[in-house]
Amino acid sequence: MYKSIPLFIVGAVVSAALANSSDAAALHERVSGTNCAYGNGTTTGNLIAIGSAISNSSTSGAESVSCPVTDDDRFRKQDIASLNIHGYNGGISISGQSAEVDASTCVQYYGSTGGACTTPVSTSGNGNYTLSPPLTYWTSSNYADFGYIRIKLPPKGTNASTVRGYYTAD
Repeated sequence: MYKSIPLFIVGAVVSAALANSSDAAALHERVSGTNCAYGNGTTTGNLIAIGSAISNSSTSGAESVSCPVTDDDRFRKQDIASLNIHGYNGGISISGQSAEVDASTCVQYYGSTGGACTTPVSTSGNGNYTLSPPLTYWTSSNYADFGYIRIKLPPKGTNASTVRGYYTAD
């Protein structure tokens, strides 16, 4: 009888440990649009931060922004399986410029000047948008390159086009 008490305790401890174990949590990241910077390397004064969004206030031209992608030992860019870019399209077509918001995923090569971007995906009209460009250059073959997102915001119509932020998940 006394031999069964230690076995009972061991069984209870193992059962409790198994019952309280959890699966590994999926990794994800939400990033504010205000982390994005001028995509062409110049300050034109047309990109402004409103709340946690970055907006194109120009009524005469599109503006490009670049958004960084975290790539660390916890969440590498080649492990990203899902990307959703969120914002608002208030753009207009003028002087041959489209009214769509365009987004691409890109890399800057680590060992040389230059990089590569995917073919952009575009919004289909004004209003809230979610864009999910392909992740082609964020694969393991480009593990050492620096990943970023490039977004073109069209000229402002009644409302400005914005990048509110983006979400990545593995």
